[in-house]
Amino acid sequence: MRNFGDRMVLVCLPYFDFEGVLGVQLSRSPIEGGAVDSFDEETRTAIDRLRFREPQEQHFREGHLAQNLPRARSATAIYLALIVVVTAINLLGGLTPFTKAIIDPIYVLRLAVACPALLVILLATYVPALQRHYQSIATFAVVVNGLAVMTISALAAGSGQPQFQMGDVLVIVYATLFLGLLFRFVLTVALCLVCAFISIGLALGVHGQDLAFAASVLVATALMAVLSAARVERLMRTTFVETQLLNDIAERDGLSGLYNRRMFDTLTRRVWQQAQREHAALQVILVDIDHFKRFNDLYGHQAGDDCIRRVASVIGNAARRPLDFCARYGGEEFALVLFAPSGADAGALPEQLRLDIMSQAVQHADSDAARVITVSIGSAIAEPGSKRSLAGLIQAADEALYRAKQMGRNRVLHVDAGSSETPTGAFKVFAVR
Repeated sequence: MRNFGDRMVLVCLPYFDFEGVLGVQLSRSPIEGGAVDSFDEETRTAIDRLRFREPQEQHFREGHLAQNLPRARSATAIYLALIVVVTAINLLGGLTPFTKAIIDPIYVLRLAVACPALLVILLATYVPALQRHYQSIATFAVVVNGLAVMTISALAAGSGQPQFQMGDVLVIVYATLFLGLLFRFVLTVALCLVCAFISIGLALGVHGQDLAFAASVLVATALMAVLSAARVERLMRTTFVETQLLNDIAERDGLSGLYNRRMFDTLTRRVWQQAQREHAALQVILVDIDHFKRFNDLYGHQAGDDCIRRVASVIGNAARRPLDFCARYGGEEFALVLFAPSGADAGALPEQLRLDIMSQAVQHADSDAARVITVSIGSAIAEPGSKRSLAGLIQAADEALYRAKQMGRNRVLHVDAGSSETPTGAFKVFAVR
């Protein structure tokens, strides 16, 4: 629900899975402004705690992952290449200030521990099955890589080369800035590496003064990384919520709260393509308020707006499944699209809609159909294997609506668009139930 002054509007947010299949989910979106201070208490708390409710949290993580994967790939590939190049130079006898007893374990740590860990991160950025667990995989792998680097640093420090401990700072920077890890995972990496650094240094007998200096640098770097990660993630979550609101405003009709005509066209094309892939039926239901101009003239436009909202609320409640959606088609006309409608009688739901809207008992003294607000409904369904196009399906529903109004309004006409041999465009009803 969203608050608009003294009223609440139900919000349906679209989402896409990894295959680009459209879905529509009901999601509580209590945003009222463009800054954190203007959000309601629940939204501010979610941003401060760095955790949204599902499915909003999943949407945020998917977007965050898609945005950061390219950078993670590039940084990991460069890091991996750097290790390989430095090791190759060392093997050729260059830049090797260590004895064989020290350099051999360093080679093993680089090639048998650090490189495989980086390869795991690189693999997780490409394989969809691993991408779903990218944060956990990258955290574990970067900690393993860090342990190898810190062991190398401790061996170097024990041989009188404490400057090699600056490689530990590189691991923290890499994990924080380039992998796209969220705050909780950055905190885990920082704690593990700092504790491991001190433990490894003590175990390998690093000189106390050198260990204290290097540890202080590492702790300061880790602290800055953790604080920066928290701030950056809070800003990202704020931007995510604001973007959701802007998208929602662009996609919705301001009066009814349903999707607007532009989104109807977009979503209908996507659901139609999904129905074709899955060999599923698709039903289009068009609803028109009877004698609405008379209602406006008699009761005024404020009452007309309230009537639109009440009818929209009834129609919106009918879109209950993930791929069903509804929209304001134009003026006093609405559209409801049902993916693979359940039940043997496809005309049952439109008839129930008609009855539910009448039960609102909105007085209409100048209607020829009844003394309350009524609707005329045209419904068309395209079964699997139908030769009817999407435009033909919508046209069939429009023709059925036109005929229902001709026959006296306050009624439902349902047609089977797929089985009819009558071409669309002539406004002739066919297969009337």
